[in-house]
Amino acid sequence: MITRRHLLKLGAGVCATLFLPKGCQSLLDQISPLKPTPATASIIPTPTIAASPIATPAPYTKLKAPEGGSKIGLHVVFGPRDGLDDFLRRCAQADRPVALVKCVDDFEAAFKAKHYSDKTLTLGRVNGVKLADKSFVDMQAWEPPEYAPPHGTSYTTAQEAAQQYYNLVKPIWKLNPVIDAWETFNEFSWHWSWQADFYLELMDLAEVDGFRLGLWSPSAGNPPEEFYPDIARACRRAKEHGNHILCLHEYNLHGLLKDAPSSMVTRYRRVYQYLEQVDAVIPLVISEAGEDAGGGFTGIDVFITDFAWYDTQLSRDSYVIGCAAWTLGDWSGANFQAALPALADYITGQPDPLKYKTDLPLIETDNAK
Repeated sequence: MITRRHLLKLGAGVCATLFLPKGCQSLLDQISPLKPTPATASIIPTPTIAASPIATPAPYTKLKAPEGGSKIGLHVVFGPRDGLDDFLRRCAQADRPVALVKCVDDFEAAFKAKHYSDKTLTLGRVNGVKLADKSFVDMQAWEPPEYAPPHGTSYTTAQEAAQQYYNLVKPIWKLNPVIDAWETFNEFSWHWSWQADFYLELMDLAEVDGFRLGLWSPSAGNPPEEFYPDIARACRRAKEHGNHILCLHEYNLHGLLKDAPSSMVTRYRRVYQYLEQVDAVIPLVISEAGEDAGGGFTGIDVFITDFAWYDTQLSRDSYVIGCAAWTLGDWSGANFQAALPALADYITGQPDPLKYKTDLPLIETDNAK
């Protein structure tokens, strides 16, 4: 079992005092008009027009996204994400809106995504909640009471745990109405039957207030096949009503997605073969997907070509909504913000009009007397 859950406590101390983001503003590019050049001589110059330079090609438009549209989305944590607005705008204007934006604690990117297109699915998760005594409750994995329930909680059953969990996150969820579905636990890859009971109760609670859940989200390489019945038990209930979704994580621990074994990447197909057999198929989001166990950024070329390969895999399965590529923001050098323009080229199939353009003809004057 592979988990990065404890590492993700990095943002837990910040998330609980969330305020409603200021909203999303579309900033217009301001282009200063060229000023006319004053005449310096009475002689009218004879213009000569130089040949127009050839437009620079956009290499990432050569990687064709699937016919139905790309399923590559974004995972977002606290930290810089330069170019996000332009990325979202380009995709929306090309009628290729981003499939998915997932936010952890910082939900501004979800507000931006919905500003540009309501077709983008937004997913959110809360790492921790601040109590009245200023202590924090870790929301990433609540274990059965005989183990180690989180600080500030007291429950004896999974149903009581679900009620206490919901009481803590509900105020934050209400502050962020742009989130389409809420994940709960993160890479909690054990106590599968107890988790199923927790989710069954939490779905009942969330639906009363109109919330939609992203179930499970175990670490890469999970769930084990012997626990598929527990996964199906929650998914079958989700299929009946509530429009909830299933979330899984996929990583190559050492290398690229395309080089990973099927036990790690595209493993979701094993789960869905079982879910199909027991009539429990619900929409799927790969809520984390990454290279090298999520540590570091592989570079623009490698990143784009690798996720284009993964996109091709996801496009084969109609139940997949999309994947959240790891990650924008500060995390172990994995911020791929430099690849956003290239990713927009790939998703839209169009070059950036501000970067790849044919220059205007060069006007030269003949000053010979």
